[in-house]
Amino acid sequence: MRQHHENVISNLDIGIRFYESTVTTSGYVPFHWHGSIELVCVLAGQLTFQFDGVAHVIQANQFEVISSGVIHDVTNTPNHALVLQIPLPFIEKYVKDPATLNFQLTGQEQTANYHRIVTWFQELNRVNQQHQEGYLFDEGVLVLLMLKTLVVNFTDEKNPLATTASGLKDLIIYINDHYRAKLRVQDLARRFGYNASYLSRLFKQQTGVTLVEYLYMVRLSRFYQELTTTDTPISQLLDQHGLTNHRTAREMCLQMYGLLPKQLRTQAHTN
Repeated sequence: MRQHHENVISNLDIGIRFYESTVTTSGYVPFHWHGSIELVCVLAGQLTFQFDGVAHVIQANQFEVISSGVIHDVTNTPNHALVLQIPLPFIEKYVKDPATLNFQLTGQEQTANYHRIVTWFQELNRVNQQHQEGYLFDEGVLVLLMLKTLVVNFTDEKNPLATTASGLKDLIIYINDHYRAKLRVQDLARRFGYNASYLSRLFKQQTGVTLVEYLYMVRLSRFYQELTTTDTPISQLLDQHGLTNHRTAREMCLQMYGLLPKQLRTQAHTN
């Protein structure tokens, strides 16, 4: 599956995707977007979603909502979470122009409606696991309750999302697909028709990280995958993934994963 755009495939007969996720290592998923509304509820551990230039940190008994088409990345510690993805065609039966829904959760974590959604997440997981007679009715009821509560209580109606694609999406696709190459801000700006200074400001404003930081994050995430699953020499892996400045790469690896590459490999082999 291409890293920049995830097509949501329903795994429940009512037309939505829902699953329980257990991740035992720290990690990073580069910027991407969905043609659905994505809800993630953390049961243990921590996830950090970066979108709209802001880092949204969620921990146990908290959830986050990512609007359709919104560019975001995810940094995680070891965690246990529930993921609900609701495709736009499902929502169109109940909401006009669901692609413009602009969800706002900041400051509402202590409200009754927020806690209801966390409880419904856990109930949806229980119903999905037990598969008792008529469970699809129960799943449908719970999803609609969550969706109604979100739309009525957690959307900014005065500031709907623009439905036009962000100009940064093509840039992100290119970086995700060509991260091994020598990519300079000036060259990227020229390729996509920007002034280099303007592109740097725009990227930082919309994502919360600089272009150079993001390029390192993508390279490190790909490097990490091979580091923990192969015995290829570390210096060779660094070069293969465009991390030619080994000292900087090790420093950023320590920052992203809490350990140096050699320590990460030892930990992976121990587990």
